[in-house]
Amino acid sequence: MAISTTVDQVLSSASNALMVFVLAQVSSAGEFGIIGLLITVVSVFMGFDRGALGTPLLLTGNLTNRQIVAESNYALTWSLYTGGVGGFLVLTMGAVFHQPWIGLAFAIVLPVVLAQDVLRLTAIALGRPSLAVVADALWAAPMLGIFVANLFGVRESAEFSIYLWAFSGLVSAGILAFRLRVAPRHSRILDWWRTDWPARLRFASVNTLSQTGVVFVTLVVVTTAGSVGAAGFRGAATLFGPIATLLSAMPMVFIPHAVRTGNSVGDQWRLVSRTSLATSVLTVVATGCLMAVPARLGAAILGASWPETLSVLPYIGVSAAAMCWAAGASTVFQSRGESRTVFGLNMLLVGLQLATSFAAGSIFGSAIAIAISLAFSSSVTAIVGVLWVHRSIHAAAGPSCARPGSAVNVNGDITENL
Repeated sequence: MAISTTVDQVLSSASNALMVFVLAQVSSAGEFGIIGLLITVVSVFMGFDRGALGTPLLLTGNLTNRQIVAESNYALTWSLYTGGVGGFLVLTMGAVFHQPWIGLAFAIVLPVVLAQDVLRLTAIALGRPSLAVVADALWAAPMLGIFVANLFGVRESAEFSIYLWAFSGLVSAGILAFRLRVAPRHSRILDWWRTDWPARLRFASVNTLSQTGVVFVTLVVVTTAGSVGAAGFRGAATLFGPIATLLSAMPMVFIPHAVRTGNSVGDQWRLVSRTSLATSVLTVVATGCLMAVPARLGAAILGASWPETLSVLPYIGVSAAAMCWAAGASTVFQSRGESRTVFGLNMLLVGLQLATSFAAGSIFGSAIAIAISLAFSSSVTAIVGVLWVHRSIHAAAGPSCARPGSAVNVNGDITENL
């Protein structure tokens, strides 16, 4: 099951990454910088739903399938609401930054993306990750096809690529909803949300805060180093997408495992730290390999934004390696229901990112300076996260130690709403 869950996360992220690569292939560096800004806004809403809706779903391992489906019905409905709000914001920002048609395309696709993510997490919660793998493979395949076609000179518009992504995502979501028997349920939706909403919001902050930080950092880059500099950041972030995929899969694998086994925090950390070590080493190696990519191949993959991407790549690589350890610490705290600690760790990261990137951008006006500031912020956050985990290990024998899944009491709410 862990392997299937990881493969599913790889495929889901591959679809997103291929879409970004396709947009880079057909856009100028300046245009891609603004597109990258819109993508980060989309990511904020994806992060919110994955925390507020997805994490509670993953914590339902002790419920019956009927109860999990009931939770998913409401989560699917809420994701559509979130998609509508996010779509309006993306549409507005697209108009402000002179990319109205791109903004409209992302506004239309966002509800589909959020709904599909809830449905695939439902499949994982029900112990059917192989179904999610099939659905995500169907979503990724068309984007792989258009990416390869662009390499051979077929240059479809950015809007066409986004709409293709939306259509394949809709097919994927439809298959999942049909096989899992999940459908939107509006009745008593506010009652459902009000149950344990503080914990849901804290879990949502895990991804939302970090992605919100990325939005503001991207705005800093656009305003101080220009949209071309922002294109380099988006290109580098996409190249490290496979690492981000592994980090995203970490909670999906370890949280259900922690719920089932009830292992101590020390046992959980020993398992998670091995993954953090492996992914951080892999990130360093990948950074070296990417720096050696010939310019012609880099331009084929990322279009006109490749030179800017190459300039910030080593510093974004350091940041990604550090985040492997920060993500590991966050996963341990999530698996134990310690949403406040997770929130604090993310607040630290975002605060450091905003302060240092704004200072670097204002003083130097350089994308490289801002990239260095991000590497510093991620490294400090990783060190603090690991120290907090060790502090929790030493305090694990205390009576206040949280148990896995204790933060969101979904049992009562789901049973009550059947």
